[in-house]
Amino acid sequence: MIFIGITREFSTHNNDQYNTIGAFWDEMSALYGMENLRGLGHFWTGQTIHYAIGLKVGTIPNSNFSIELPDSGWTETVGQTDQLAEIYDEIYKDGALQYEIETFNEGGSCKISYYRSTHQ
Repeated sequence: MIFIGITREFSTHNNDQYNTIGAFWDEMSALYGMENLRGLGHFWTGQTIHYAIGLKVGTIPNSNFSIELPDSGWTETVGQTDQLAEIYDEIYKDGALQYEIETFNEGGSCKISYYRSTHQ
């Protein structure tokens, strides 16, 4: 699977990424509609996360990021967007992720697909 989108780097200090990535989603949703987008968390460091937003179908003009992702080995969970921090606390109990793909809908629910490398 190929993910194409616009990527930015965000601080993870004090879980600030929930606010700053949320603002990125607001910006992109205003242009393309929330339910047409998907977000990809990738390349974590001790203090940052790189996060890309792309279209579910098609390509955002002026995209600055493309990556080939695994076709299988993903785990999926669904929940409510206002409980995102708790959902991730549960996901991370089993270790670090290599990739995460998020989708959100206007009704307040979210779907998270995540991938852990077998080489960790």
